[in-house]
Amino acid sequence: MNALPILSLLLQLLAVGVRCWSFGAISSLSEQSAPQPSDAANTDNHTLLTRQLIVGTLVPPQVPPAGWPSVPSIVAPGSSNCRCVPSGSCPNPLPSLPNDGSGQLDIRIVNNGGLATSPTSSTPLSCSYGLVACCQAGSYLCGLRFPPPAGSALAGPGQASFGAYPWQAALLTTADVYLGGGALITAQHVLTAAHKVYNLALTSFKVRLGEWDAASISEPIPAQDVFVSNVYVNPAFNPNNLQNDVAILKLATPVSLTSRSTIGTVCLPATNFVGQRCWVAGWGKNDFGPTGAYQAIMRQVDVPLIPNANCQTALQATRLGASFVLSPTSFICAGGEAGKDACTGDGGSPLVCTSNGVWYVVGLVAWGIGCGQANVPGVYVNVGTYLPWIQTTLTL
Repeated sequence: MNALPILSLLLQLLAVGVRCWSFGAISSLSEQSAPQPSDAANTDNHTLLTRQLIVGTLVPPQVPPAGWPSVPSIVAPGSSNCRCVPSGSCPNPLPSLPNDGSGQLDIRIVNNGGLATSPTSSTPLSCSYGLVACCQAGSYLCGLRFPPPAGSALAGPGQASFGAYPWQAALLTTADVYLGGGALITAQHVLTAAHKVYNLALTSFKVRLGEWDAASISEPIPAQDVFVSNVYVNPAFNPNNLQNDVAILKLATPVSLTSRSTIGTVCLPATNFVGQRCWVAGWGKNDFGPTGAYQAIMRQVDVPLIPNANCQTALQATRLGASFVLSPTSFICAGGEAGKDACTGDGGSPLVCTSNGVWYVVGLVAWGIGCGQANVPGVYVNVGTYLPWIQTTLTL
């Protein structure tokens, strides 16, 4: 998983203070009059408004629901949809399928450019890393996650369990400097915030999947680094106000969605989740401002999705002022609870919600005013708005 450079970097940084990744000088809040893309890919432009993670206490479920039997019915490998999962975690029956076809569609335009495709279930699945084959009728289902495999380190307070967010992508420079987050939505596509990548050279960064502890080389299932072959930024993206802040990264090669329980896709949203509690995960700062430290182990936080009208009213009470208008097409809001928020630096990380055991990417970390303050929600890309553009872009 190529974690040695990160471990070496962390040790060097610990010698001079807790700053796991360098993002340039931090400016004061008084220098900023409006939401800025301050965690943009230009590492000379990182300021206090950058959005990363995490303070939180509620741990989302890390094991299958009680209704799932511990000893599943497994059909012959190769006869249906199979994936490698930790022993005893094969769901039977499967959770309800998404009703918008997510993960079930065969795209009519196929152009792999001579690249190898990801393994299919037509051949027997051989599992490594202590995993076992879990085979079910039907095609691959997005939005599933599994408990940690044997040998995984235990998660501490506020930390995600190993493999809890298999769709979570880390955007890194080729020198392994952390840039931000994203969500794996197909075997070859990562959804992220446009402000993270719109000014990056294509060959200057990569995507890491299946990561958990960036300082470890002894995880039971290693992470996988993949280069990017193309970046598609929404043509209406405005870097000044972060409206239409969405982009898709096309990976140079498809990743296997079946061989590791720590790498899988999240579903695109099929319904409105306002009023529910959802989750964000990432490796960002654990507090706002210079006292916060970037985290080696993935953290998580639960936040409530709130109506945009309530969010706009709350933001008008900040330095944005009474005239501020929140774009309902570009943004959704979550949080507003003291000490629980996405925070400094991790733009593009997915905000995910669950329905009937299936997980959906509802938002992407975008911007905010400080972080973790009571009655000041965080602002996320409204993924549902961009479904037509996303579906079209996936065919390119």
